[in-house]
Amino acid sequence: MQPSVTVAALVLVLGVSPGLFVAQHVGAQESAPAGADAARKTAPTADTLVRGARRPSASALGLLVFQRDGQLYRQRAGEPAVVISEGSAFHRDPSWEGSTLYWAADSGGRYAIYSRTTDDATGAFTAPVKRLTNSVAHDVSPAASAGRVYFQRGLGNDSRIWVREGTATERRLNTTEQTEKRPRVSANGTVVAYIVHTETTRRVVANGRTIFTDNSIEDIALAPAGTQLAVSTRNGVFVVPVAGEPFSNLLSRTHGDVDWSADGTLVTIAEFRETAMSYNGDPDRGVDRAAHERVSMAQSVTAPQMLRLPAPLAPDAGRILVAGPLPEPRAQLNAAAFDRVWERSARLYFGTPTMAASRTVWDAVRARLRPMAVAAATDSSVQDVIYRLLQARPPLRVEATGKAAVSSAHPVATDAGLEIFRKGGNVVDAAVAVSFALGVVEPDASGIGGYGEMVIALKGKQPTLIEFMSRVPEEGGLSNTSLLTNGRYPSDGPVLVNVPGTVAGMYLAWQQHGSKKVTWAELIAPAIRAARTGYAVSDGLATTLATEREHFAKYEGSRALFFRNGVPMQRGDTVKNPDLAWVLEQIAAKGADGFYKGEVATKYAGDLRAKGNAMKVSDLARYFANERAPVCGTYRTYRLCSGAPPVSGGADLVARLNLLEQFPAPKPYTDDAPTLHAMLSAWFLTPSSRNKIADPALWPVDVATIVDKDTAKVRWQCYAADKALTPRAVRGDTLECLKDRAKAATGAPSDAAAEENTALSDASPCGDEHAREMTVCHAAGTTAYTVADADGNAVAVTQTLGTWGGNFYVTPGLGFLSNDKLTSYGTDPTQYGSRLPFARHGSTLAPTIAFKGDRPVFAVGAAGNAWITSAVYQTLIGALDFGLGPQRALELPRFLPGGGFGPATPGSAAANPPYTIQLEDGFAPQVMQRLRTLGYDLSFVSARGELREGYGGAIRIGGRTVTAGADPRRAGAAGAIR
Repeated sequence: MQPSVTVAALVLVLGVSPGLFVAQHVGAQESAPAGADAARKTAPTADTLVRGARRPSASALGLLVFQRDGQLYRQRAGEPAVVISEGSAFHRDPSWEGSTLYWAADSGGRYAIYSRTTDDATGAFTAPVKRLTNSVAHDVSPAASAGRVYFQRGLGNDSRIWVREGTATERRLNTTEQTEKRPRVSANGTVVAYIVHTETTRRVVANGRTIFTDNSIEDIALAPAGTQLAVSTRNGVFVVPVAGEPFSNLLSRTHGDVDWSADGTLVTIAEFRETAMSYNGDPDRGVDRAAHERVSMAQSVTAPQMLRLPAPLAPDAGRILVAGPLPEPRAQLNAAAFDRVWERSARLYFGTPTMAASRTVWDAVRARLRPMAVAAATDSSVQDVIYRLLQARPPLRVEATGKAAVSSAHPVATDAGLEIFRKGGNVVDAAVAVSFALGVVEPDASGIGGYGEMVIALKGKQPTLIEFMSRVPEEGGLSNTSLLTNGRYPSDGPVLVNVPGTVAGMYLAWQQHGSKKVTWAELIAPAIRAARTGYAVSDGLATTLATEREHFAKYEGSRALFFRNGVPMQRGDTVKNPDLAWVLEQIAAKGADGFYKGEVATKYAGDLRAKGNAMKVSDLARYFANERAPVCGTYRTYRLCSGAPPVSGGADLVARLNLLEQFPAPKPYTDDAPTLHAMLSAWFLTPSSRNKIADPALWPVDVATIVDKDTAKVRWQCYAADKALTPRAVRGDTLECLKDRAKAATGAPSDAAAEENTALSDASPCGDEHAREMTVCHAAGTTAYTVADADGNAVAVTQTLGTWGGNFYVTPGLGFLSNDKLTSYGTDPTQYGSRLPFARHGSTLAPTIAFKGDRPVFAVGAAGNAWITSAVYQTLIGALDFGLGPQRALELPRFLPGGGFGPATPGSAAANPPYTIQLEDGFAPQVMQRLRTLGYDLSFVSARGELREGYGGAIRIGGRTVTAGADPRRAGAAGAIR
């Protein structure tokens, strides 16, 4: 067999064009068998290529079945493919057992397993369709043998392997609580394999034995004899033995869905590029977009193709394109694609009584545009109609206009702020009430165990900022080596907690800027009421509990609060939290001292310290919030004020807007590629704040050079309208792009080749909010809200626990989660932001207020770690440049620029990779095509028509009224006092 190839080596073997491949695994043979020879006989033309295939499965009868755009196709060698699925459901995951085909379809709103038997002689389906499963959960990925059907029940982190035996008996394959996907079984039923997902990696398990481990495993296929597995990773496809010493042979540099032929000589590879989506709000939506979406531009020239690839000793040699024109039931496919997008919006955004009027509008849009979609002649034409559909969609939430307004992530919190307005409180009073209420009903995003910043603009006063970032305990400095294990921070638990700042921050804001017409206790009363009487679990909280189940389940206090009968609480369940109600009552009665001193502090610090944290009661007693000047700047005719050090989000935002200001006439970026390219370029050209911004009490901090207009003008010289910047061209403050231009002008050679493999070695794989000593990367949490009134007063707040769920630990008897911000500090004492005693950590928080003259006109905040400044940036541009109201500005599709250096050979194509842009759906098809032409890699993070990342809260302040928007990315709610 081929020499074993390590996964690490695969970064050097990229560059294969997309396609569906059939590769023969030769092993020790010197030549390919007859099956591979037959694969070489025909050379198809471009118009006969099969494109856009997924989930191939070959039968013993010589039939290949695959999924394409929600339909199942059957093809014999050398013959046209025919559609074999029926109805409007989305069909996926075909799998043969002898002459019986199994698959999953969602005709009842949930995926179930179906089967149908063919005629052995003709291969025609003559038997009726049988529905095999009927669960409330999704059932997908069937694999059958020896009277048993194995399948995956559940999606995302809740997926488990189940077995159906006989006609009705179903059981779990395993009893352990782990994420299991993609079951495969040998022809005789003696070997069962599947993929196990953990936080740090993925494992292929066969009969209880781990045989392959890699953090990018995508799919597996088990050879009929059960002796070998084909494993697809992002780095290629490997063949590994099921028994004996584990090793891997590189079969192909291409990756995708894999399947073995019935005789065990060929491996089919259906390439795909998109990765599975994660978060936001609904665990069922964290799925493989390409396996759920119709009309994937399957007939475009860059779409995946179907090819045969015999596999001699050299990987990927002898690839042959597979012919077989696909029939195009065009009208049926077009209608199904259109309806699926329309129905998703109807279900996600227009299914409640408050959205009844919008649903009527949505029905009318469907009636007007559906005939155009049905009549479309090409996939690209269907995409254009679907884009028109989404552009014509009514607002996804209801704005609220009045004399005072609140925009927050939860209706209970929004109502708390309005309650304070009705009692005569001002915007700061209302903001405090919203903060405490959010800590109750969004306990995984923020709370009294967290931290944040608040920007305040009161009429007749200069804008100010309340900083309440968490800080290191006195004994938590670098000399305390017990806080790390093998040089890494724990993945969860009591050790990770910094001294929280939220309670002190809210108390300082109320003391300095509250109206004093409402008592402190009255501000906390709505939160106490919600904790005692209970609240409904939102999609977002349900997602966190499901996704991070393993972490919560470790701790008694967390299980008691968030689990029922050993299972995480689900959307709509009621949570009552009397322990948190008691803690809030202490704060209501005693002010901030109710948290930082006395019984609560003793219980809190005592419990954490007993479990390895460095915190003492004196650390809590000494904590204080700060009032600081926000970071301010101008953008065109507006003035903006945002987050201040130790937070970098405000400086980054002002610097980015300084750069975009060099682009004179922006247009709505969803339809205008030049504007979107300019916005992306401004992002990449923003000066780095690394080793410049930290706790100003411990490090010298000066943001002046970052936010300077002249700095922006110099850096904007790297902008090119006809091509994307690359990571090599922009290295923090070192602009290789300007050096290259200067050398090009003089004819001197560029020194790029010598630096191509330079990496930012101090960057964290978990993002700028965390140190590189992290053990596990968790999803980015946080919440944000805005409050304003028609008198020209406004507040923008971002508060958080760090990641979704914070440290996942609830001290018994106290009822709240804490931050995990010990993970924000590096262990190099020479760097800004290292873990020194009393140091406040950095963050990307960016609560922002925009002014026209001295009067605020727009307030915005956002959540989501790296998505924070992205969401604020894009929402502001929508409001200030495009004149959108807060609702439409919040509903603009998000984009997050990213990418960077990776392992590469100097001089290779991978040595200067393009930036990857993560995008929500909602951009014009021609804009996406232009971005690719400019040199960007695109990765979509949402389903068609769905908004997913970077929740925000926003209010527009007018002359006589204010209008609040409600972000549909969570349970966002806008409310106003009329």
